[in-house]
Amino acid sequence: MSRVPDLSELVGDGLPEDERARLQRAHDMLLAAGATPELPPWLAQAPREPPARIIPLPRRHRSAALVAAAALALALFGAGYAIGGHEGARKPVRVVTMTGPGGAVASIAVFAADPAGNWPMTLEVSGLPALPGGRTYELWLTRGGRLAEPCGAFTVSGGTTEVPLNAPYRLKQFDGWVVVRSGERRPVLSAT
Repeated sequence: MSRVPDLSELVGDGLPEDERARLQRAHDMLLAAGATPELPPWLAQAPREPPARIIPLPRRHRSAALVAAAALALALFGAGYAIGGHEGARKPVRVVTMTGPGGAVASIAVFAADPAGNWPMTLEVSGLPALPGGRTYELWLTRGGRLAEPCGAFTVSGGTTEVPLNAPYRLKQFDGWVVVRSGERRPVLSAT
């Protein structure tokens, strides 16, 4: 049995942390899926008899068949795009990393602002304890080290939580990001 290469051997060490985490999850899933099945012996060699003679279609039927094939390919592509989602195609314009006590970490992928000035973002957080009684955490923008504007609230349940949030502000007016428990002002995560 051959040794399975680790992710660093495959992609190197120069990747941003969020891209490396995404590739690591894909690598782990491929390893969990296991090896491909063995090729059945009857498929190992090509058949000895020539394939059956294909009777060409009349010209008008070939055109219809090509149009139908193109329409089917377009429909399948559209269905795959809709079902598979296209969120992964967006690239963040900025990634902010956050740390906190006890090994809590987070990253904020900030995407390009929409025409109205909303900055969509995805917060990925791990290591924060779940809060009792339905309490939430909040992501805030800071100015001068003080809470300035909220970007949304979220809950966690252990492991990693990924939350879509929004900042409808001019981001250049702020100097930092923090996560606080709702109703409190002391940060549990701060941008590094």
